[in-house]
Amino acid sequence: MDINGKKRRNFLSSRREDVIEDQFIEIKQLECKYRNLYDGSPDMFRTIDSEGVIIDCNQSYIKGLGYSDKAEVIGHSIFEHTAKDSLDAMKKSFEEWRHTGKVTNKEVWFRRKNGCVFPVLLNASNLYDDKGNLKGSNTAIIDATEIYEARRQLEKANQLQEEFIRLAAHELRTPIQPILGFAELAVKGVMKHEQALIGISKEAKRLTNITNDILDVSIIQSNGLSYQKGMVGINEVITEMITHATIGLRYRLDSDKLAIAIETELDDDIELNLDKGRIIQALSNIVGNSMKFSEGGRITIKTAVLKTCNQFEIRITDTGPGISEEIFLTLFGRFAAKTSGPHLEKIGAGLGLYIARSIIQDHGGHIFAGNNVTGKGCTFVVRLPISNG
Repeated sequence: MDINGKKRRNFLSSRREDVIEDQFIEIKQLECKYRNLYDGSPDMFRTIDSEGVIIDCNQSYIKGLGYSDKAEVIGHSIFEHTAKDSLDAMKKSFEEWRHTGKVTNKEVWFRRKNGCVFPVLLNASNLYDDKGNLKGSNTAIIDATEIYEARRQLEKANQLQEEFIRLAAHELRTPIQPILGFAELAVKGVMKHEQALIGISKEAKRLTNITNDILDVSIIQSNGLSYQKGMVGINEVITEMITHATIGLRYRLDSDKLAIAIETELDDDIELNLDKGRIIQALSNIVGNSMKFSEGGRITIKTAVLKTCNQFEIRITDTGPGISEEIFLTLFGRFAAKTSGPHLEKIGAGLGLYIARSIIQDHGGHIFAGNNVTGKGCTFVVRLPISNG
């Protein structure tokens, strides 16, 4: 009995040792597994004690902060890795963790070893020892640079949209007020109906042009303008453009007579692959802009074939006051400020040149402008590709 009992005890003892060893191996495997997940995570992880001192971190944390080894990080305070402007937010986050045991999506800015700062999102939870005592915190950190940049771009887009709506409303109100004025004068008998209708017709057409420009800008900002291209004689395009621009300006002036001369020096006519209507629109916007500032002056349109770069060049030169330095940077933007001559009001949104640039670029061309060396007026240069086919 004693021998059998001893054998049985030895067997049970050996069995327990095998179980313990298996459990130990399993624990080691789990530890290795989670250590690999911790160290290999693309997101940054750090473990801190209850005083905010880093006791562990993963490779992403080291690389994210620009360090080369854990020794440079472990043993240091979390506040050493916090941007100066975010120290108060980090301290509040730390106190929040102490009181609630967690931190969720707290946005702060970190500071890299080289001094650069970047935004992150913090998510922290409690870490306990084997006796249930609070040991510190495990913190998952997400680099929020892309999120921050996307949000910044969205805020910028919203700001531009609000500005565009405000300026568009101003543009639309400009012809509406005269329409109401003509109608009121006609009703009161102060102005003849025929005269009032002429004024209303001009302002209505002006309103239509502004509305079309606003719609074109909206389309450009969303999906882009559509084009129906074909081979077109460029001299024909320029001739029709001059007629279009001249009529368009007459609708905006009080007189049917333009105190301005338009001269052309056209090179040999060639065919380009264009959307005729859109190119006329673009060139009309440029010429119309020159007309606004050159009343009593002269506009010259010259064309040339640039064989070295296989491009066709159109130069539109005016004798106006030129372009001021503050306007150059936003000349082809949506909000380039413009000041008119005595017959035109100030215009807030530079829609015409913005649309012209978009159309020309969509044709594979370029547009730029500069003041004339003579010190009077400016020149717009449009270059369009010549098709090899």
